[in-house]
Amino acid sequence: MIQIKPTIQFSEASPFGGTLEPQEVLWQGLHVCVKARCSSTGRSVIADLPVGHAVTNPCTVALDSKEVFCSDEVRQWLGKPLLDSLMAPSQEEPTMTVERRIVVENAVIINCIDHLYGHALLKLFNTERHLSRPDGTGVIVIVQDFLRWLVPEGVAEVWSVKLPLGKATRFHPALDRRIRQECERFSTVYVSRAYSHPAVKDITRFTAVPRHDDHRSDYRITFVWRDDRPWISNRYFVLAAKRTGMMGVLLNIQNKRIVKLFKELQDSLPGVRCTVAGIGTATVFPSWIDDQRVDTVDERIERRLCTVYAESRVVIGVHGSNMLLPSAHAGMTIDLMPKERWGNFAQDIVFQEHDPRIGSFRYRFFPISTGVSILAHLIATQVREFDYFKQQMSH
Repeated sequence: MIQIKPTIQFSEASPFGGTLEPQEVLWQGLHVCVKARCSSTGRSVIADLPVGHAVTNPCTVALDSKEVFCSDEVRQWLGKPLLDSLMAPSQEEPTMTVERRIVVENAVIINCIDHLYGHALLKLFNTERHLSRPDGTGVIVIVQDFLRWLVPEGVAEVWSVKLPLGKATRFHPALDRRIRQECERFSTVYVSRAYSHPAVKDITRFTAVPRHDDHRSDYRITFVWRDDRPWISNRYFVLAAKRTGMMGVLLNIQNKRIVKLFKELQDSLPGVRCTVAGIGTATVFPSWIDDQRVDTVDERIERRLCTVYAESRVVIGVHGSNMLLPSAHAGMTIDLMPKERWGNFAQDIVFQEHDPRIGSFRYRFFPISTGVSILAHLIATQVREFDYFKQQMSH
């Protein structure tokens, strides 16, 4: 935790020499920043507190010279958008609803605002760690309204912001003022580091949906569909299709691969229920495949989808945030990795197995180019051999 009231716990080197002297906190939205003064030159800068992705990739910007100081790896998607947002603040006033559950004097705020769904959800998972602390500090979560249903019991307050993902990179001074105003109610305020990929011990604290029962005989095998990142190994085909409006062709190919995969799995696992779920309803599946896809989501739909994932012995999908909740609820997971995504290995998986040996069996990663027949064989073997493997590892 980082204290921001009554004093700001911040001591970093200035990009202009000397140190940065914090003056006040600025709630940019996605970023939690400090306005600071360079002890050497007197220049003013705005610097990230080590929160979220800024724990490992902090950014500092100088508005007078329009300079961005950060690693080259995050300049385009983290540093420059921060500068741009501060140079051109939004005049919109996002609605923030404050729900007070427990009266506390001292609080730690978990800022979950982000422009990517997976990032926002992962930040929210930090709540579990803070709720386990016995120091009496109340937990406050700032979430965009679409994540409100996932906030677990035990938090002191929920600050729910009506802010679409597409606007979360912008700086909204009205939201900054509102958060500052709410902070005045507390004697001491901390901000959580809100790690970008925290461990999760129990997903049911968030969704209230029980995880998969390994002993149930009636189970699904589910492919997690998404329209924008299809099961296609050539990324250049995907990029070209997006530019030319030809994604429908690739989605038809994905459809045929899923059907072929399920047919081969039915040969190996008679009676298995084959399901496709996720967001996007392009293409039509044969009637023997249970099509649980949707075009839009709300709390009711997301809870239902989590139930589908919990009924799944295996979930299969292309790497991405679409795999977070499925992997957290299903018995086993197959993550299909595009070539350019291996550097993000396991970032889309919510591991719920704490024995690393059994975990290596439950969660598997294959190149997206893996052939359908090979994949079907690997999944069927995974299903048939799980109980025996677990017995072997029990001593």
